[in-house]
Amino acid sequence: MRKAVITVQENQISKSQIRELDEIIRRNYRRYVSAEKLTTVWCRVPQGQMFTNYEESNSSLVTMECPEEFAQEQRIHMMEACEKEWLSVTQQHPDELMIAIIEPELMGTLMQSNRARLSSIGQKFLALNMMKALLKSRIFGSPMSFNPNL
Repeated sequence: MRKAVITVQENQISKSQIRELDEIIRRNYRRYVSAEKLTTVWCRVPQGQMFTNYEESNSSLVTMECPEEFAQEQRIHMMEACEKEWLSVTQQHPDELMIAIIEPELMGTLMQSNRARLSSIGQKFLALNMMKALLKSRIFGSPMSFNPNL
């Protein structure tokens, strides 16, 4: 099972837009990357906690895991399709969207580096927070979404 971590600002993108964007990512993933199940995790960062050029950011970051030695041409098609559809939903400027498609080893490093920034207690709170988000998404049939503040 592959992973995608999508980071957006809290309240910048509505719940209905998140559902629509989640489907866009999954559909394009199936089309351009793999029929393998993609688990999406939406990280909603509270306003005032993300900055670009010393100003509050309106950027969104989409990081998706791909198979080893994923073809560059397919990677480009995937990113172009996602960018076009994402921007039509959010009305963001193209400079406010970063899409990365990375191999499993690099995704593992990214996930581990995020965990390593937390104390052991913080890691436990994050795990609990993630489990609650997963349960909520299963109950309500919505994308898994959480606030990273512990």
